[in-house]
Amino acid sequence: MDTEHGTGSDTFSGRIPSQQPIYKPTVEAYNEWAATYDTDGNFLLALDTIMMDEIVPSLLDVLPPAPKLIELGCGTGRNTVRLQGVPSASIWALDNSQGMLQVAMDRCRSMRESVPDANKAESLEFALRDILCFHETKSTWDPMKNADAIISTLVLEHIPLEQFFTVCSKLLRPGGHLLCTNMHSDMGAISQAGFVDPVTGTKIRALSYAHTVQEFLTCARTWNFTLLWGPVERKVETSDLAKLGDRGRKWVGINAWFGAILKKLG
Repeated sequence: MDTEHGTGSDTFSGRIPSQQPIYKPTVEAYNEWAATYDTDGNFLLALDTIMMDEIVPSLLDVLPPAPKLIELGCGTGRNTVRLQGVPSASIWALDNSQGMLQVAMDRCRSMRESVPDANKAESLEFALRDILCFHETKSTWDPMKNADAIISTLVLEHIPLEQFFTVCSKLLRPGGHLLCTNMHSDMGAISQAGFVDPVTGTKIRALSYAHTVQEFLTCARTWNFTLLWGPVERKVETSDLAKLGDRGRKWVGINAWFGAILKKLG
């Protein structure tokens, strides 16, 4: 059974994909995936975009004027483009993959001029940062500290919960907010992030964790976060397929996504 939620067509250049996946370090895998990440039929990406349309207004409602925002794992800039429309915001878009960052920078640069001046962010800075190396690179994170909000979508799958909340707690000001989405553990039990190399047909996977919603909330409370919105657990419905594409069909009836907004206390 093909379990990668990110792969596109099953044949490339006449090659038949290898049935045995190759596991690679997360950074290496995403550097290779960057060129096709937005176009390879990743239904979870499409579902996350749909759900972000619902969540983001709830986050914006609680932000102060001219907020300082961090996108933790900006990927190819799918949500960074959206954040460019937060008036007077100061934005840090971070990722551990140079390949993904380059796509994000090109994408945002090309779309920035289309944002009306009255709705335009004050600044947008891209930086290469790895959550897993936070303790070894602490000083390089100093400019991002005291943020009003962190947005992190479909990143947590690759990070131990304790490490994720350590970084979020260090970067947010007291009273700051965390919007987090992730692959649901029901899906994670049978799938993980990966893609098919368009040249060799080889399945590539990165290290993944199937965090449950309860584990997520328990760790959040340990780090002094309280729940503001959600958690919402989202199944794939037949009615979604027109937007998610045919690769979402085998996931109908299965929880594939969860999301929540948390507030850092004290």
